[in-house]
Amino acid sequence: MSESKKPRVSVIIPTLDAFRGGAVPRLVESIKRQTFRDFELCMVKGVSPQGKAINRGADQTHGEILLILDDDSCVADETVFQRLVDVLDTDASIGMAGASIVIGPDASAFQRRAAEQFPRFDTPVVDRVTDSDFACHGCCAIPRRAFDHIGREREDLLRGLDPDLRVRLRAAGYRVVLAPNARIHHPLPDGWRSLLRIFFRNGYGSAYARKFQPESVYETSETLAESDFRPKTTLAYRVARFPVRLLLALTRGQTMRFAAYCAYACGYTWGMITAKEKAVGGGTSR
Repeated sequence: MSESKKPRVSVIIPTLDAFRGGAVPRLVESIKRQTFRDFELCMVKGVSPQGKAINRGADQTHGEILLILDDDSCVADETVFQRLVDVLDTDASIGMAGASIVIGPDASAFQRRAAEQFPRFDTPVVDRVTDSDFACHGCCAIPRRAFDHIGREREDLLRGLDPDLRVRLRAAGYRVVLAPNARIHHPLPDGWRSLLRIFFRNGYGSAYARKFQPESVYETSETLAESDFRPKTTLAYRVARFPVRLLLALTRGQTMRFAAYCAYACGYTWGMITAKEKAVGGGTSR
C-alpha cells in the first residue's frame, strides 16, 4: 500500500499499558493473521475513560471504517475483519456490526460454568445478519460517517459505553447487528474472587451513573432477539425486579449468578453512599 493511499479500515485498541498481562501481544498476533489486509492499527495508550481513548484513535486515523477492539479480546480466526467489513458493505443502514463473544478453547471449568449462567459471557454465533443488543466494543466495526453523525463516543462515561452507543445509533436510524460467523474470545472471570470483584465494580459504576448521569443508565439484553427489548426502564422497576432475579437464580441452581447479583447489590449500595462526581471530560468529542 502506498503512503498516499488511505487504509479502508482503522483498527483502534484502547489500552492502559499496551500489555495487559500478555493479552495485547496475543491480540496483535491474531490481527496479523487476518485475511483482510487494508487496515491501519492504532493503539491508544494511557487514555481514559474508554470513550475518550476511542475518539483519540479516530482523530489519529483515516479509515472509512473504525474497527474497535478491547485490549483483552482475541480474534478467534483469520476471517473476522473481512466478515465485519462485508456486513457494512451490504447495508448502508448498519451503524455497528459486532462479533459474537465465544468462550475460548482453553477456558477453565469455572469459566465454562460462568458462560452457562451469564448469556453475555458466551453469545450465540449467528448465520445471518442479526439485529442484536449483543454487539459491543469487544469487537465491532462502525462506519466513520455514522460515528461522526451521532457525535462520536461520550467521553464522560465511566461505565455503560456500550449501551449508550447502541441507543444513540438506533435513535439516529442505524441498525446494530451481529455479523454472521464472526467470533472473538474475551476472558471470563476465572474464580470466585474475580467474578465477585467484577460485579461489585459494576454495581458501584451503576450507582455512580444513577447519581450523576441518570440519562446514561440503560438496560442490556440477555437474549439474542431484540424485538421486545426496551433499553430504558424506571428505577422502581429495576428495584422490584431484583429480588425476582435472585429467587430465579436460586431455584435454577445458578449459584454463580446468585452470588454475582449479591456482589452487584453491595457495590451499588456502596456507590450510592460513597461515590463522588469525577471530572472525566465533557460529553462527546468535538
